[in-house]
Amino acid sequence: MGKALIVKNDPVDGADTHQVTGSTTSSPPAAYTGTGDYQYQGAVTGGLSEFVTVNGIPLAVVTSTSSLRAEGATAHQALSGGNYQPPAPAPNPATLTFTPATGVGDGKPGAAAGSALLTAGGAKALLDGDPFDTCGIPGGKGKGTVTAQGQAFVTCSV
Repeated sequence: MGKALIVKNDPVDGADTHQVTGSTTSSPPAAYTGTGDYQYQGAVTGGLSEFVTVNGIPLAVVTSTSSLRAEGATAHQALSGGNYQPPAPAPNPATLTFTPATGVGDGKPGAAAGSALLTAGGAKALLDGDPFDTCGIPGGKGKGTVTAQGQAFVTCSV
């Protein structure tokens, strides 16, 4: 059975690891530098095919990008992280900032993403379950997947 094609606004969900700085919860507080994990709740929004649509919605290809959905913006603030490394002494989340302070970059399909059979404008079409690097900033790591939600009637045999 084939996989559904990805179109504009299909969700990209996963987790990012960002470098953070701030202070610890110890008394007196000490400087903290480490990493934290953050939920990524995005959608495919950029770099879509100008040539192919599915039911009037632009097709997503391996040159497409993702950005945070409205509900994902809160979960992806420096104070909303978890799984901090090093875990002790514990950081005070209210003091944390991303390092570098560039915020969240565009997510990009992973190297293994895209159909081996279907291209649009020379770029491989994205398929349900394809991997996404959801971080998009220097020093960060992101791991997510895209899910077909905008359409379910056009599929491709990988």
